[in-house]
Amino acid sequence: MYDSYLLYIKAKCPFCIKAIDRLEKEHQPYKTIIIDDCSDGFICQLKEAYEHKSFPMVLGYDDTCQSYSWIGGCDDLMIHLDQSQEL
Repeated sequence: MYDSYLLYIKAKCPFCIKAIDRLEKEHQPYKTIIIDDCSDGFICQLKEAYEHKSFPMVLGYDDTCQSYSWIGGCDDLMIHLDQSQEL
């Protein structure tokens, strides 16, 4: 489990809403960056940088290392949180 999460989201994206709902349900701290008003060029660069073509894009933050790690999309976040509960 990470100390907090960062999500790039589209405001009305159902998968983005699902990811946020799950983090809230589990009382996990998170920040969102809403990309609705970003340029198409920025969104393309973001997708290329993470090699991920959809939203949300989820990263986990580790306070000890002071760095973000890629988790993936909504389904990846669900798997991550499920596995964290098993520990």
